[in-house]
Amino acid sequence: MKTIILVLAGTTSLTLGVLGLILPFMPGFLFLVIAATCFATISPGVRNHLDRNPRMRRFFYRLDAGSHLAPLARLRLAFWAALESLLPLRNR
Repeated sequence: MKTIILVLAGTTSLTLGVLGLILPFMPGFLFLVIAATCFATISPGVRNHLDRNPRMRRFFYRLDAGSHLAPLARLRLAFWAALESLLPLRNR
């Protein structure tokens, strides 16, 4: 049941994200991040592919670190982690 919900949410978010890239009044990036999170939760292959990108690796690291949080706090964390992924990467 959880997998079906994640597939539906991911597909809907992906569609809205692509529309958001075309339409100027819709936040496409936010929906694409939601879709990536849904699909990465379902498939380890998608997660491994996304982990190759340093920005997405940092995003998932932040989400994994907050796995103990309440759902609302985790949603807030996901929002800030998505915004942080837009910032330039610092050399470490």
